[in-house]
Amino acid sequence: MLLSHKTSVKICPEYSNIIGHMCYAASKLWNVCNYERRHYKELGMEKYPDWYDQKKAHKGDLWYRQLPAQTAQETCKQLDKAWKSFYVLKKTGGIKEPNPPRFKQDNIPITYMQMGIRHEKGSDQLRLSLPKELKSYMEETYGIHEKFLYLENKIFRNMDHIKQLRIYPPEDGKCD
Repeated sequence: MLLSHKTSVKICPEYSNIIGHMCYAASKLWNVCNYERRHYKELGMEKYPDWYDQKKAHKGDLWYRQLPAQTAQETCKQLDKAWKSFYVLKKTGGIKEPNPPRFKQDNIPITYMQMGIRHEKGSDQLRLSLPKELKSYMEETYGIHEKFLYLENKIFRNMDHIKQLRIYPPEDGKCD
């Protein structure tokens, strides 16, 4: 049994739009949390924020609500890992002058966690949940009435449990 698989999935323009929006929201959430960590004293915060504080503080924010809850939490967690790595490099001298995590200029991949994924054993289709805020935004702005994302690929057929699914920003009607 392999721990991970990489595949490409053909998607329709509506799905491309939805996934693109979620990848954009993830990059914005990353940048907001990164700014907060870099400038926590100027922002009047008592202590340096960790990922748990940030996920609680940003739960009602626009970018957080454009993502499934676990996906937003995972974005905060990935930033936390990047900062921890920076501090370890600084402390150990692994790199002469390490730079702190950068702000994201482009869309970043989103990670669907186990609770947002529905998959029936033997099926080559996945059903991914969409956040309420994103559904209503897509309906009002683009006339897209999707309740879920359905991804289809024969690679899913042989999988028992899917714990994580990382979706990269769509290009040319395909997603990795």
